Amino acid sequence: MALLSQNTTVFDCKYTSARKKVVLFSRGLEDVTYMYPDIVKGVQEEITAHEAILEGEAIGFDPYTGNFLPFQETVQRKRKYNINEKALEIPLKMFIFELLYADGDAYLSRPLTERIKKLRSITKLSGDIFKDTLLLSEHNGLVDRAHLDTSFDEALSRGLEGIMIKKNDGVYQPGARGYNWIKYKRSQSAKIDDTIDCVVMGYDKGKGKRTVFGIGAFLVGVYDSASDTYKTVAKIGTGLSDDEWRELHVRCEAISSAHNHKPALYDVDTIMSVDVWVQPYIVVEIKADELTKSPMHTAKYALRFPRLKRFRDDKKPEDATTLQEIGEMYLQEKSVKASV
Repeated sequence: MALLSQNTTVFDCKYTSARKKVVLFSRGLEDVTYMYPDIVKGVQEEITAHEAILEGEAIGFDPYTGNFLPFQETVQRKRKYNINEKALEIPLKMFIFELLYADGDAYLSRPLTERIKKLRSITKLSGDIFKDTLLLSEHNGLVDRAHLDTSFDEALSRGLEGIMIKKNDGVYQPGARGYNWIKYKRSQSAKIDDTIDCVVMGYDKGKGKRTVFGIGAFLVGVYDSASDTYKTVAKIGTGLSDDEWRELHVRCEAISSAHNHKPALYDVDTIMSVDVWVQPYIVVEIKADELTKSPMHTAKYALRFPRLKRFRDDKKPEDATTLQEIGEMYLQEKSVKASV
């Protein structure tokens, strides 16, 4: 299986190390190298082969949350002007999922397992998603349907579209799907109809354009009555207007935690830690595309593509959506998927 990103720019990447030359071709064989200077630099620094032809998919990355961005934001990177400025605003990551050629050898007729083994040997990655530009698409041996569903949910929780299932002994067939691979994607009819009322737990300080706002992303959670704690379901870094970012920062400043200590009622994985903790007072109504299982959030569920709909000044934290309700929503959503 391989992770599948959004419907983004698909690249064939030709690299020659002697001149550090990188050429990026779109699906339609258009030379788009000049549009993506960050991808070019990533290939130059993170590919160790002398020559290689790779296939991958670029997707926008949110440096505040570590999540991937929807197509509507990623597509803004395809432009002829103000390229460097946009690259800073919307950095890209490139999922490398196929190797066609490396150092004099063609790999099209070789099995997937061999192509992936060679691909891994010619990449020099730190494993830190915030540092690496290139990401090797994860490849896992499929065990059973439960494993498939877990991998699918984890992919969605990271903002990806789904997973791609390939035959281990399958060859690479340019322009053909055949029976060597299929896509397993979320049904568009399985979106969450209801909004979710969450409690703001803290925020990360702004960088780049958001420096003027003082806030770049915020962490939200739901209440778990069984443990008397607030558990996280999303860190949100997109979907707010400039005025909403400013308003949220002002509200958070007024209720920041003393000495910036994480409130005792907060159950938060260290990977979701924030720069500034706030007391549980602000309730926000969140709209999301989907609920998925998540190993990173303590609620064990995550909101996919969450965005602020409005501040709920009419609600107290104890009136927010509960963990039990989140679980019920997930089961209902899963039953809808199964019937599609």
